[in-house]
Amino acid sequence: MDDDSADMTTGQAGHLFQALHSDEFLRERLLSAKSMLECMEIIEVEGFACSMSELRMTLYKFIGEMDRERRNRYSLWGNVIPD
Repeated sequence: MDDDSADMTTGQAGHLFQALHSDEFLRERLLSAKSMLECMEIIEVEGFACSMSELRMTLYKFIGEMDRERRNRYSLWGNVIPD
């Protein structure tokens, strides 16, 4: 799936965001993936349909929330960025 693929609906985006919170296995697989392409493959297997840019935005939103909760800064892959 590429950036021109089917758009994710607001409901699907919310469901993926909730899954990142509740499904530790999914979260760890996405945050430890070596590329966005690998992330796309993971979410497709899980039944989500979105573009790479929508996935990236959802991951950034989740990581931003983790950052606020833990008061650290995280890379897209969940690694702590030192101050």
